[in-house]
This record gives sequence, structure tokens and C-alpha cells, in this order.
Amino acid sequence: MKLQNDLLLLCFDEQTNNLSELVNRTTGDNYIKLPQNNPIFSLYLLDEQGNRLLCVPEAGQVTQEQQQTVIRYPWLVIGERRVNVSCALSFRLERDEVILTLEVTNREQGVEVIETLCPSIRGISLGATHTDNVILYPHHAGERTVNPVEQYATERYLGFWRGQSVLSEGVYTREMNYCGLASMSWMYYQNSESGLYFGSHDPGFPVTGIIAETGGPQNPWIGLGFRKHHRVRCGESYLGGSYHLGVYCQGWHRGAERYRSYIAPHLEFDNNPAFLKEEYALNQCYNFKKDGALVNRFENIPAMFERGMELGVRHMFIASWNRKGFDCNYPEYYPDMELGSAMDICRGLDYVKSRGGFTTFYINARLFDLESDFYPTVGEKMAIKDYKGNVITESYGPVEFSLSCPSDERWQKQLVDTAVFAMKAYGLKGIYLDQLASAEPFACYAAGHSHSDNGDFNNGYRKILQELKSELKRIDRDAYIMTENCGDIYGSYIWGNLTWNGTHYDEYFNLFRYTFPEYVQVNMVNPRSWVKDTVEQLDWYYKDMQRAALLGSVMWMGLTTRIDGSNMEVEQCARETLQFRKRTNSLINQLRYADDRYMTGVAAGLEVSVWEDDSRLMLLVGTPVRSGGQITLELPCAASLLERYNEQMDESGIQVKIHGSTVTVTVSQGRLFAIVLQKER
Repeated sequence: MKLQNDLLLLCFDEQTNNLSELVNRTTGDNYIKLPQNNPIFSLYLLDEQGNRLLCVPEAGQVTQEQQQTVIRYPWLVIGERRVNVSCALSFRLERDEVILTLEVTNREQGVEVIETLCPSIRGISLGATHTDNVILYPHHAGERTVNPVEQYATERYLGFWRGQSVLSEGVYTREMNYCGLASMSWMYYQNSESGLYFGSHDPGFPVTGIIAETGGPQNPWIGLGFRKHHRVRCGESYLGGSYHLGVYCQGWHRGAERYRSYIAPHLEFDNNPAFLKEEYALNQCYNFKKDGALVNRFENIPAMFERGMELGVRHMFIASWNRKGFDCNYPEYYPDMELGSAMDICRGLDYVKSRGGFTTFYINARLFDLESDFYPTVGEKMAIKDYKGNVITESYGPVEFSLSCPSDERWQKQLVDTAVFAMKAYGLKGIYLDQLASAEPFACYAAGHSHSDNGDFNNGYRKILQELKSELKRIDRDAYIMTENCGDIYGSYIWGNLTWNGTHYDEYFNLFRYTFPEYVQVNMVNPRSWVKDTVEQLDWYYKDMQRAALLGSVMWMGLTTRIDGSNMEVEQCARETLQFRKRTNSLINQLRYADDRYMTGVAAGLEVSVWEDDSRLMLLVGTPVRSGGQITLELPCAASLLERYNEQMDESGIQVKIHGSTVTVTVSQGRLFAIVLQKER
């Protein structure tokens, strides 16, 4: 089968049931250079004995139906056994995109379809070599990995906790579920000349595995795929959303814009309290009770707040306040008696409010302590169970927890009521729901739950956020919600997405920031305690602070722990970056993040971000090692200089030359720089 237009050519091999060619006709590059012997789709079935069975297509029948090409598969097979499950795989070309859909019909007694793997396309490589290929992958706020063919096969990724590569039968596979561990349902593969957009556009928002895999350096190809968790019982049919393969000649921004055009109509933007636009940092306090150690009591809240106010930070974030402390005894959120009484909390937070501050409280949105007295009678009933009926558990430190199912009405009520009570009881402004948009979503097969489908996890959290936001607004119209990390469909309901500065994993927060510039990122910027070399730790600290400043993020600062005045270099950087971030904040709120648009040259050691509207452009520049250098921009119009300053609030070390629409900026003698231009029309 062959489909083509002026921009792309697609060839489908009916023997292997997969693409043999996908050609960018503008560049002449065939993206599939090493076709693999795997079908473009496969299903997993669950039989009455609880066995999970791989089901693949036989040869299909190609037909033309209503301006699309359809391959119909009347039977699928498990090994050599035919099963009465049929599929219709449809292809349609629209300019530089291939659009696929898959309809599944189950007529086989005694089995259910539980997973659909489609499309699974292997053998991809762009250009003459794989070594300059780059993948943009939506792990949390984003990753950018150069040469993933080789990188995904290294120990760094094989040992990378929940984000690891898994080696099986010669293939290194990374698979993360949307929405949470994977924040969006698209990927982008590119080199300097072309790119491949790979997106799942499904407004049903099921739990979806985002798959990137490779044969490794000895078999240098990349594979991309999606796995949807949705039950199709006997007598039912399922047609999910569409899959899009974009054959582009632009970089990843083109992919971000394509994905946004699909999902934006399903989201709401800029619906948070106005006062939060003025917030660019928070005082993060996890240091009440942690790992069994008592560090601060509730009576210390005023002093801890005043430490934040020394640096102009009035937002106080409190965790580790509950019985037994951090990562213990969830979801029993009662004040730990060793820390003080509930009224001690109220008195402390009244002090914060009386000094112009406000407070967010931590609640975990997912975990139920297996040692809780209430686990056998309450927690187990709400727990996520796998297809074998086993409760899914996770351990944090010495404590083991079950994972509560957000699509079950009992957990929905428990979580919403807990947060609403905390808001009323303690006079909070905000609630932080830990893990909600960070930890991995799972399909749930618990028979006693209120959800009808195994892949409803994401929609359960959407319902929780919608109800909670409504309830909190009844208490205080300026109330808000924060979550750990980010998920695109959750952003309509929350103010802040907390992104990690964890172990280095090619993190690239620009990906989520550019796709959703309206969403507020909260970046961890504390010195990395696990980095033991003091010089290296300080280097990372400068980089983390710089990233937050350039992305316009709210800075998550441990002002009573990690940035506590004990290290003068750390303290000076904190004060200067806060000062810089405060001054840029008004324009960050008014302009739109444009990543590195208009850049034609950036010196090594410099990082930049562009912010603009129709009349102004702000260029933010960072150099953590004060290396200095030159940047060149080519604007679509002439420009004039409005202002320039560094982190010390003067013009030292900033030279700006403008010749028509060409702007050359040279920086030195500083770490952070802002240049604001007027666009001349």
C-alpha cells in the first residue's frame, strides 16, 4: 500500500503489517531506514483465568472508504489460535501529516481487550547518522536527549528509577504513562533538517503509555509508540482518538504548536487568583518532622516565616506537619502531637497572615499507609489493583503504601474532604497535592470500584481537581491548588506545577513551558544535597537558579534548611536572583514565553529565553560561570532599546547594538541579564 502527496510518502508492508517507508519529500529523507518485523498494532487480552495474552493481526484487506484507506483485519491471532477480535486500521493524509485511527471489535466469548498498542513504529533514523538525532520526550516537564539510540542503552538510563530503560529481547524500552509521569501525549524526533511529530490526540484522556525504544548502538534505530488502557468487553467496539505522524522540516516548536492546537480547546487558561501573579518564590518548609526526627515545632512557624521575609518571600509552604511526619501515616492528616496542637498551627498561620503572608499545606493525593489501623477496613477497598487482583504498592523510606484509585468515588470523597477541612480549619490559601501529576498512573481492575473502565485514572483526578477547586473557592475566592510536577489536562485547575531539580536526566523544562506558557512552573532550586563535591554542588545551584529565572518560574526555596544563610555564596546568589526575578516579573506576566525564537547565534556557556508580545521583546540571558559572550537575534522588524540590567540591577557588562532588525548583545561581569526592546512597526 502506498499513499503520497507533495509533502510525504507512506508505504505500508502488508506482510509485516507496518510501515516500510515514511519519506519527507521536501528533504528526500526516508525516516524508516531499518524496518523491523513488528506489527503496527497489537492488543492484549485478559481471559477468565486472569492471563494476559498478546494478540496480533493476520494479513488485512485494503479498502478505500470515504477519503481514507482502511485495512480491515477480520481475525487476530494468539500464537496459532485465531480469536474473534477484528480491527479496522485507517490512514488519511493531510498535508504533512499521517492520521491513523484503530477501531477494535471484540466478539470473542470469555476474553476482554485491556490494552491497545498502536501505532508501534520501529526502525526510525533521520539523516545520514543517528548520532545527531534528538528526542523530545514528555517525562514530567520534558526531556531533551541527544543520540537516544546510544544514551537509552547506557547505565544512566538503565538505572533511572521510574524513568528507566528496560532491556528485553535486544530492545531498550522506556515507557511512561500519561498523565503524570508523562505530562503530555506527544514526542518529537529531530535532526538539524527535519522532524517527526508523534502524537496521540484522544480527548477521552485514558491512561496511555508513551513509548520510546531503541535497538541500541549495535542496532541503531528508534521506535515510537502508544499503549492505551481501555477495556473492550465481548460484544463491544472501541474507537479511541486519532494518532498523528507529522513529517516536518522544523524543530520541536512545530510539534509543540501542533499538540497544543489539539488539546487547547479542552483546557482553561489564566483562571487563577490575580494576587498569585506577583509571586515569584516560596519558602518551602519540610523540616518539622521527617524520618522520625523532630526539627521544628509549630511554635517556630513565625520565626520560619520571618526568615522568608528577610528575602522578600511571603508564601510559606508547610509539609511534614502530620502525625508521624513526612511520608508516614497517610492519609490520616492530623497534627503530630510532638509538634504541638492544632491550635498551635492556627496561631502560627494567623501570625503569617497578620504579616501579609499566606500558606499552602501539603497533602499526598495517592498513598495509604499499609500500617494504618484503617488500611484493612478502608484503604484496601480504595486501592488500585492490577489485572491479577493484586494491590499495587510503593515504598518511600521504610514505609510501604498502597496506591489509592482516583477514579473510585470513595477516594475522591476522602481526598477532597481532607483538603477542604484543612483549608477551613487552618485558614489556608492553598493546598498542595503531592504526586498527583508526578507519579505514574496505573490501570485499575478492582472489581468493587465505581469506575467502569480500567484506564479512567486521569479522569478521576480531573474530577477530584474540579470538585476541590469549586469547594475551595466557596471558602475563599482566592484559593488555589498546587501539584507535584505537571500534567497538561490538570493545568486548568491548578496554579503551580512543581518540577524537580533531581538527579540529572536530560531534563528540559522548556518543552512544557513552551507548549503551555500560561501554566506556572515552580522550580526546585535548593542546592543538590546528594552532590557531595562542594564545587560541583555550587555549580548545579547556579544552573538551577538560572533556569528558574530564565523560564520565569516560581522558585521553590528551602530558606530554613538548604538556603539558610550558612553559606554566603548560596545566600548571595539567592538574594540576587530573587531581586532579578522580582524586576522581570511584571514583563513575564505580560509577555509570552517564546523559548529561543529569533536566535541566530548564542556563544557557548550562555543560555537565553525570549519573551514577547506585539510591541515588546525581553531577552533573558544566563551564564552560571560568568563566562560572558555574544548573542545575535534576527527580528521580523526593527527595534530600539528600552532597558537593560543584570542581577545587581545595573547596566554593567551589557552592550547592545541594533542595526535595523539585527540585534547583537554582548554580556560580561555577571550571571543574569535582561534586555528589553521596543518593536518598531
